[in-house]
Amino acid sequence: MTKGISRRNFLTGAALASVAAGAGLAGCAPSADKKTEAAGAADATTQYEWEKVPEPISDIAETVDTDILVIGAGLSGCACACSAAENGGKVTVVEKTESWQGRGGGFGAINSRYMDQLGIKVDKVNAKQHWISQCASRANEDLIVKFFNNSEEASNWLLDKAEAAGCAVMVGAFYSHDDVYAEQPGYHMCMKPEGSDLKSTGFVGAEVLYNDAVKAGAEFVFNSPAVQLVKDGDKVVGCICEADGKYVQYNAAKGVVLCTGDIGGNLEMCKAYAPICVEYGQPRSQYTPVGANTGDGHKMGMWAGAQLQDLPLPTMMHPQAFCWFHGPFLFVNDNGERFMCEDTWVQGKSLAINRQPNGEAWSVFDANWPEDLVAGLPYGGGMFWDSFRPYGSDLSLAPEYFKTQIPAYIEQGIAYEADTIEELAKKIGCDASTLSKTVERYNGMCEAGEDTDYYKKPVFLTPVKEGPFYALKVGPALLTVTGGLKTDINFECLDADGKPIEGLYALGNCMGDITAVDYPINVAGNSHGRCITYGYLLGKDLAK
Repeated sequence: MTKGISRRNFLTGAALASVAAGAGLAGCAPSADKKTEAAGAADATTQYEWEKVPEPISDIAETVDTDILVIGAGLSGCACACSAAENGGKVTVVEKTESWQGRGGGFGAINSRYMDQLGIKVDKVNAKQHWISQCASRANEDLIVKFFNNSEEASNWLLDKAEAAGCAVMVGAFYSHDDVYAEQPGYHMCMKPEGSDLKSTGFVGAEVLYNDAVKAGAEFVFNSPAVQLVKDGDKVVGCICEADGKYVQYNAAKGVVLCTGDIGGNLEMCKAYAPICVEYGQPRSQYTPVGANTGDGHKMGMWAGAQLQDLPLPTMMHPQAFCWFHGPFLFVNDNGERFMCEDTWVQGKSLAINRQPNGEAWSVFDANWPEDLVAGLPYGGGMFWDSFRPYGSDLSLAPEYFKTQIPAYIEQGIAYEADTIEELAKKIGCDASTLSKTVERYNGMCEAGEDTDYYKKPVFLTPVKEGPFYALKVGPALLTVTGGLKTDINFECLDADGKPIEGLYALGNCMGDITAVDYPINVAGNSHGRCITYGYLLGKDLAK
């Protein structure tokens, strides 16, 4: 409930007005009186300008017929298009930017042949229950189970393509062994080989899927932003795109799939739907392509009567805005004060730091950090704590990697080294006596073996006594807002009454209810993993 209006009431009004959004089909436009009545119903229940149902576009310059229309050429869109085309579907993909979009370092899987070869077994009960718990029991369990049950087949499908392109695949060891914040192995890194013609700078998933989709006959139309869905009665039958100053209507006989990404590039939508990320996370976003991920699919879906998942939308924030290493060591804010239990998951770190002055903190440790890090890895670990090392490798590799990174951080001015705590305080800009008192109290609890301030596990209570001393800057960055339109188990969007809107589907971070409140990191890379799995499944279904 925001501003006295519930999401359900808004969408009920939007659903009543949704016929206006469907007037792009000849012969389906309502009368002037009905259009005025519908617009009035929408205006009475909308809170933000983008929630108002726009006037139907009528000046169509060109019409294109296809079977399956995919809106967005990111990972989920490329997966859906590739799967559909390989199964005989006639597929058209429209994308607002000039190319396919891919980012990140890898994808998460519940199983794959690589995991079989390494003897990795995911504890599915633990993984699924932790997922639900980290989403405050508000996620759709049926959708989560569908990912669990189909991840292996879809992952192997993508891995075949990566191997065919000569890519190297590594399953990472960087997951937490903590019992409270239990994480599972299964993060796959697929990177292009040296000398390759591939353009990806990180994870190659979107690119290899795009290449194979084109080979299978899918047509991609770039620089063609989608602006309005087309309805025939209650059914979505196409979409209008704007290209070269004119409107092109794409008619889709089998379905329209929204794969437009998240709202992370739209500050106003973030303020309204995911305000926790706005002050620090959203401005530091490292994943949103320029001009993309502005909630286009969310808006078009709502105009057509689709229901948004419960607010606020969940965010994926990682503490990677500055240094990518900080471990479980002592954290202090800009005032030199400790403020949290540091042996927590990445979203927990981000949220706690987000509440501190300037939305930043410092990971403080001493010369013994390599030994302290290795000693704690059997009990904790995970991203920004362990290094990007392969599954089964020796723990000693973790500090060796970071020994090369810390000097680089210092050179960049986001980390400091000092011979005394007082000198370190001066470098990070806090009161020396405050930081000294914080370190002294922390060391005392380390010696006692009990953290009576925040109850960090004793194994991670490592004192800060032997110089040189280090302070690494830590801050949250928004990767994506992982919430969107409600769908059923077949990925078909739901209206305000929970009924499927025929012909309209959503995938990726335009899709809702697979996460809620927070992004569950216990299956690392699950956002990319479900883009691949769900795109693979829906593409096959629509092709049939």
